[in-house]
Amino acid sequence: MSQNTQVILDALAHLTDLPAHVHEWHVAEGLDATDDPAVWVWAIIDEDDFDADNMRALIDRARAAVRTTTPDLWPYVAIRGLHEARPLA
Repeated sequence: MSQNTQVILDALAHLTDLPAHVHEWHVAEGLDATDDPAVWVWAIIDEDDFDADNMRALIDRARAAVRTTTPDLWPYVAIRGLHEARPLA
């Protein structure tokens, strides 16, 4: 695990008052389609918490945390359901 990944995971773990309970975060670094440094973040939540407003707020909070801690990486943030994400674990 890279230092950036650990910094991002730490920042995400310290987010409070999120609109949905996040069971876990998955983070992967790499180059995006334009060969720029990027990070992909998946928030794993209960399917019952899927709501457009909750998802947008959660994505915005996670994206802001990544931009604050690692401004050189472009964040791509997505939400996955707990049952859908089991193969990631």
